[in-house]
Amino acid sequence: MKEYELHFNYKDIFLAPRLALSPKKIWVLIIGNLSGFIIYWITSYLSLILSGVEINVAVADYGLYPFLFGSSSPLISWIIYYFGILSWLSFILASCSGVSRITLKELQGDNFYSANDAIDFVIKKWKSVLFAPLSIFLIILLFILMAYIFALFGSIPIIGSMTFPILYLFYFFGSIFTIFSFFALFCSILFSSSIIGAYEEDTIGTVFHSYQITFGQPWRAILYNILLFLLAIIFANVLSWFYTNSFYLINQIFGFFMGAKLENIVGYASSIVDISWISDNMSEITINIEDNLFALPNAASDLIELILSLFNNLFSQFLIALPNFSFEIYTDSLTALETVAGMLLSLPLILLLLSVLSYSIAILSVGETIIFVIFKKIMDNENILSVNDEVLTDSSTNEMNDLDKSSHNILSSFEEE
Repeated sequence: MKEYELHFNYKDIFLAPRLALSPKKIWVLIIGNLSGFIIYWITSYLSLILSGVEINVAVADYGLYPFLFGSSSPLISWIIYYFGILSWLSFILASCSGVSRITLKELQGDNFYSANDAIDFVIKKWKSVLFAPLSIFLIILLFILMAYIFALFGSIPIIGSMTFPILYLFYFFGSIFTIFSFFALFCSILFSSSIIGAYEEDTIGTVFHSYQITFGQPWRAILYNILLFLLAIIFANVLSWFYTNSFYLINQIFGFFMGAKLENIVGYASSIVDISWISDNMSEITINIEDNLFALPNAASDLIELILSLFNNLFSQFLIALPNFSFEIYTDSLTALETVAGMLLSLPLILLLLSVLSYSIAILSVGETIIFVIFKKIMDNENILSVNDEVLTDSSTNEMNDLDKSSHNILSSFEEE
């Protein structure tokens, strides 16, 4: 029995924060976030070591959140570093497909679809989640490579000068398709996990749906996502408010009895998980990324700078939304027991930070799933939930028929005896 009746318009997006506040959805994303972060942490320190930074200095400077600053690092360091970032994003996207699958089952009325079932689905479908955006990216590279080949052909004396005006319309529409594919790439990054989780598409089908949404629903995709990201930021701040005040309430109560001992333990633990320096250096991080991009045409460079600026502002909002576990009062001279206790306390604080971040991503994943369901209804007049319900009904009917047959065989055998 369904709990939610969709209107198939923007009103349904407001269900996302409520549906996302689910332990199994947040747990799936915590696993993905933590797995990706471990790979990012290892590759980041490896890139810093290859850049000539001593490991003890790097750990003292960056702690849990390493970053490759500066443009003087060798190319191999940047390759390893960006590989870590892409690995982390890949784990998040794969986890989002599991969250999308759980969301679909809940919208169908199946509340017994577990986090383990979602993880099994992710293991089966992770290739499609990653290869769909990669396929569109390769399409863009292919068209750019073809443009360079035709440009070299155009440099041939006489022949090139004559073929350029003849083939100009071909070049022009190829350029339009390349720019359109660039927007389809962003659409694929947003919707691939939801398309695969809700519709069980393969790589080719996911690419097709990404182009279909980009062409058929561009303004709805933009406006719906603006609304969704606003909801994610607002409700992440709400959850963070509860976390922060709970943190200070515990400190007030336990500090009354533990005194300086609690200040040392909590202060050391909060210094380990402190993320304030990231938000303070976001502008410098963006500048370093822009400085390390390959030379591009002015239009492409301006577009990438605009995207990086939007990403910078958006990422900063999500960083601000994370709970504030800062605790300034503690002495530098800690006892061995207080140091160990502080390190142990940092583990649940890290999990709490990841849970808020995972809740924010869960809102986005649930919202993208709902948006995809809306788009399928608008574009193809297909209700994914009803179709899947029919499939579930047919399968359950078949199971009942098999049960009836087996029961009949058992009764027949008793009658013969």
